Amino acid sequence: MTPRKYDITLYGATGYTGRLILINLCQALLESHKQQPLLSIAIAGRDHKKLQLLKQEMVAVDRANEALSIEVADCFDEPALMVLAEQSRVMISAVGPYMSFGELVIKACAENGTDYLDLTGENEFVDRMYPKYDMVARSTKCRLIHACGFDSVPHDLGVLFAVQQLSEQCDDLMRKDVVVNTYVNLGGKVSSGTWRSLISIMSRLRYSLNLKSLWQAFSYGKSVDGRRIKIARPKLHFSPKLRSWVVPLPSIDSQVVRRSAELFEQYGRNFTYGHYLQIKSLPKLMVALGGVTAAIGLAQLSWTREKLLELFPDGDGPTDGDRERAWFKVTVDARSGSHQVVATVRGGDPGYGETAKIITQAALTLIQDRDHLEPVYGVLTPASAFGELLLDRLIENGIQFTLLDEC
Repeated sequence: MTPRKYDITLYGATGYTGRLILINLCQALLESHKQQPLLSIAIAGRDHKKLQLLKQEMVAVDRANEALSIEVADCFDEPALMVLAEQSRVMISAVGPYMSFGELVIKACAENGTDYLDLTGENEFVDRMYPKYDMVARSTKCRLIHACGFDSVPHDLGVLFAVQQLSEQCDDLMRKDVVVNTYVNLGGKVSSGTWRSLISIMSRLRYSLNLKSLWQAFSYGKSVDGRRIKIARPKLHFSPKLRSWVVPLPSIDSQVVRRSAELFEQYGRNFTYGHYLQIKSLPKLMVALGGVTAAIGLAQLSWTREKLLELFPDGDGPTDGDRERAWFKVTVDARSGSHQVVATVRGGDPGYGETAKIITQAALTLIQDRDHLEPVYGVLTPASAFGELLLDRLIENGIQFTLLDEC
């Protein structure tokens, strides 16, 4: 790859999640410095003063962080973003909601051959970016990888891990039918940025559903090379095995896993995926459904939407203690005929601590393991871009992928 000024540029570094990513990135680089050269890192955003204060904070922790560079670029300043992307091998975008602020960053990366990572959980954003920039990124030979945090790496790599285990039991799995269901259980608090993204998704639900229906008609609804990829029909039910109510979860994870299944033949001849949230008790289930329904309704009107946004002031987020107590567990149930594999993916704070860890390791995979990556480009999923390389890195960094049961 042509040498560039920066190995990694973190755009949106001064936000709540951006700061956590930077901390993870600096720690990971210092730990790996003995084995590999120290990488050049830029922190970028629209406010030079905030970026300078962040650098000072990082330098106070370790003098080695003096090497951090500062770049100023507004998310609506296309020429500045083009220059920034041209200087960078990898760009991490931590500026959301992505539907409002994200497109010019991904456009700059696609046109300049810069690998791109984000944390989006916004289905509509991914649906809109794919037809615009997939072929552009293929022509410039770069990877545009959405959902590289808790959305959607634990699910995407969890399914890949379970299917790999299942393939060891089944001869020629790609000629068989495969059914995978994932069940997520988690605890933690949200930041103002996450809350704004959720409200943005809710406020645009009618548009994203229409767009998704159209896109599915032309792409996702078709067979792929004679294989059939589909999402299971949603069904709220009680699972005796999990001892929980399981609720269909219309998040971006289903979209990401389905796309990975389209790209991997080993996911089976016919692949069906179901994605669920675990809720222990019926009262909690009713409260959750009522709260989500109310929030969706209130998000449709501008004045009530503003009131919702005021619940989490800008820059607000979980405390260190909140993050230490947060956790997640994803159970993956993969079946083919009489064969079954049950696996879990476990970690700490899903929305921030582990998300920062995941996207940091994804960026380092693009830089340090580049020679071992498959030569595929365009808009990719985490599983299709990284495969076992990222899975192994996450295991080394404390995220547990565990095989529970084989039948």
